[in-house]
Amino acid sequence: MATQSHLANLKKVADGFRAVDQEKLLRSSVGEESLQSVFGPRLSLLNNKLEFALEFAPSVNDNIVSQVASVFDQFRQQMDAQAKRNNTEYVAQRTQFLATIDGYFEQLLQHWPPFITAAVEMRGFLQDEGIRKEYQRTIDAMKEESATALKLVKDEAGKTIEEARKLAQQIEDRARRTAAHISVEAAQEQFREAQKDHNKQVKIWSWLSGISILTFLGVAVYLMQVQFPEEWKWHIIYYTAIRVTILTAVGAIATFCLRILRAHMHMSQHNLHRQRVANSMSAFVESAVTPEQRDLILAQLVDAVATFGTSGLLQKEDDSIHSPKMTIDTITRTFAPPSQKS
Repeated sequence: MATQSHLANLKKVADGFRAVDQEKLLRSSVGEESLQSVFGPRLSLLNNKLEFALEFAPSVNDNIVSQVASVFDQFRQQMDAQAKRNNTEYVAQRTQFLATIDGYFEQLLQHWPPFITAAVEMRGFLQDEGIRKEYQRTIDAMKEESATALKLVKDEAGKTIEEARKLAQQIEDRARRTAAHISVEAAQEQFREAQKDHNKQVKIWSWLSGISILTFLGVAVYLMQVQFPEEWKWHIIYYTAIRVTILTAVGAIATFCLRILRAHMHMSQHNLHRQRVANSMSAFVESAVTPEQRDLILAQLVDAVATFGTSGLLQKEDDSIHSPKMTIDTITRTFAPPSQKS
């Protein structure tokens, strides 16, 4: 038989359990994250069991009453803490709260048979054969309902955990897409700005290259129209050396302009390649299924941005300018009269 102190303690726990703000606990205002549909039926079941325990606790052992009071007090603490949380913490702790409640419910069922026994004895079910049969049917029905309730609790807990897992995966996917989108936009903006400068440089050096080539041709045509004297004189060698030097200098300038133009054209094509890869980066990354695939694809795309390959505009050659060497002896032999050559 339970003593008055243990009964008073159970009643005190029951008052605290009833004092929990059920409206804030179920919180239907948060929509799908509310506990209304998931925990509402269980809360009604717990209220019924608490009233049942209060009614038949006087016929139950002190230890059992104390343990049941402790379990209901743990229910009260968890429910009160969940009710006092703000909406953000309420949603974040929803899964953990349900799992904790399931654990306490299992503990309650372990101590529940003595209350059933007390109820049967106090109501006189064992005094009549018909009552005994009804009692047995009641026990069987209670076992079936308990099994159904436990199965429902486990199924709901499994669904809750699965939903939380899917939500976490969606949050991770959105975060990855957002981060990738921001990075790609920054890269595209940089490449667009760089392309403007490359196009400007290509235009400038195209004009300079064209002017230098026209200058070279003009100087060559002009020098071809200036005739040397018909008779051989020593200053012909001097004038020839000057002409060769002028043509070499103008040709070197034209060659330099053409090579700089070619280099800027190469860089322009390289930057266009980077823009194309950056524009396709989001589509390739989002097509991956797992985070590992996304990381691998992103690494390959970054490497493709940095590595352009061979465009055909540049070759591995020495860019230094060599002027043709023409010695005085060569010029002399070229313009020397046949008698002197012999």
